[in-house]
Amino acid sequence: MFKKIKEKLKWIDPFTYVDNFILPKIDSASEKIQWFVFGASYFILLILAFFTMGFTALVFGLITLIYVYIFVFEKEEAVHWAVYMLSAFVFAFILYHFVLVFLLGTSAPLVIIYSGSMEPVLYRGDIVMLSSADNLELNEAVVDFDVRNLGIKDLGELAVVYENGAYRQSAIKIKGKEYLFDKNGPIVVYYSEMQNRDIIHRAVLKLKAPDGDYLITFGDNNPVIDQFCTENPTPESCISPNVISTEKLRGKYVIHVPFLGYVKLLFFDDVPWIASCAFNLWQDPGKMISCMGTSADNRFQFVRVNSFK
Repeated sequence: MFKKIKEKLKWIDPFTYVDNFILPKIDSASEKIQWFVFGASYFILLILAFFTMGFTALVFGLITLIYVYIFVFEKEEAVHWAVYMLSAFVFAFILYHFVLVFLLGTSAPLVIIYSGSMEPVLYRGDIVMLSSADNLELNEAVVDFDVRNLGIKDLGELAVVYENGAYRQSAIKIKGKEYLFDKNGPIVVYYSEMQNRDIIHRAVLKLKAPDGDYLITFGDNNPVIDQFCTENPTPESCISPNVISTEKLRGKYVIHVPFLGYVKLLFFDDVPWIASCAFNLWQDPGKMISCMGTSADNRFQFVRVNSFK
């Protein structure tokens, strides 16, 4: 019985189809066609990688280095290796962009944490699974005026408390009534136009206004809310000058896997940053301070996220 079940389950493995249907046809073809398949898989993999991760010299170099290695040291199995690599990438692409998107109801089902403003809940390199940001449960404030284009200072007066050795914003007073920020509110992802990237922070207060529902968001490891900005906000001093519409949320936190995404950060964030800093310091040693100020572990005061696309 178990052998029959195991036999049927193998068809869930996508590589079963590669082994049974694709590779036999390639093996029966001429050597010229097989090497054509090898070369074609290289260019197709490059195109897919550039489409999902962006065109970078690092992506190009890694893929090229792998193909050179298998061509030189694994020549007898080079075509098989090439087919397996391309198939794995295609399967992952389909799983992410179609299966997970459909099941979780969000266009960004998986994201990687880039910095430390959500510590100790989320750390740099954690992979977070998201779902549709419906039915958010947290503290609410019902207001009788539109809030879409209001800055936080126009909305109300912020209260500050001293805890864990530091001052931290804890509530907002709107028209004389104080609303506490919810320390256990849902963690959400939204797009920051100011930063031109996705941010994953905790929703601490929902504003129910005539023009819709909006959120005040807050990094667990930050002293101020995301909407606490100067009069003339800049990307260096502000995450989002306005409250976040619930309609524009990309998803909410479901679960995370610690540090698994750090490999991607190492190759696509840390290494380019180190190389850039080294080049700048070689040209001008006086740039040491600016280089340290934008290090990968201390890049602004918020959590950037990177989807698997």
